Amino acid sequence: MKKIFIAFVVLTSLSITAQESVLLRLNYAKGDSYLLSLESKQSLGVQGGTDMKMNMGMIVSEESPEDIKLESQITSIAMDVMQGGMSMSYDSSKKAEELDNMGQMMKAQIDPMMKAVIYTTLDRMGNMIDMKVEPVVPGMDQFSGNSNSINYPKEKVSVGSSWTSENEQQGMKMTTTYKVLSIADGVVAIDVSGTVSGAGTGSIKGKTMVDVNSGVPTSSSQEVTLSAQGMDIIITTKTSMKKI
Repeated sequence: MKKIFIAFVVLTSLSITAQESVLLRLNYAKGDSYLLSLESKQSLGVQGGTDMKMNMGMIVSEESPEDIKLESQITSIAMDVMQGGMSMSYDSSKKAEELDNMGQMMKAQIDPMMKAVIYTTLDRMGNMIDMKVEPVVPGMDQFSGNSNSINYPKEKVSVGSSWTSENEQQGMKMTTTYKVLSIADGVVAIDVSGTVSGAGTGSIKGKTMVDVNSGVPTSSSQEVTLSAQGMDIIITTKTSMKKI
């Protein structure tokens, strides 16, 4: 009986060890559909800020062993903007007659964005190969960034593993470090930290949960503290991705 118990302990230990190391890769399949939900708050201190909630539908149009092609489109968006003592609100679920003058002006700008399709090509490690928007709409770049993405490392990861990636957008370079906090029940919890340089300077902190089987970041929260052009800016985002 004692030998059986020891053998059971050894086998269990080997099983646990096997689960401690995982290879993170995007495993989308053609035809998969997802809903990305995003909440963002941008604080400019006394100068105001912006609160936004947005939903975006995403479908996997093509996939190969090397890369994945996605088609995304905004399905709903609501914004509250305070700037220069003026407040503006917009909600895509409301008709034009339900909005005030400012809301109607925002609707004229945002409606074309909701009709545009974002075409993205990613490799299996989450690196963006190509991105385009059709038709081209002014201002669409602020919504077309892949805010829920992670660039995965080549090697397998375990608890304590870390890697760093760099990204540059609108003159700002973001250096982000990811560190694995835990691996349990098919989910990898990742701590996010980093720095911002270039057009502004600041720091990044947050947390992301990744589904091991699909490689999809199912939820994330992030705060970017930034100093740019004499302003102190705090941007917080919460995102979730679910298959539909």
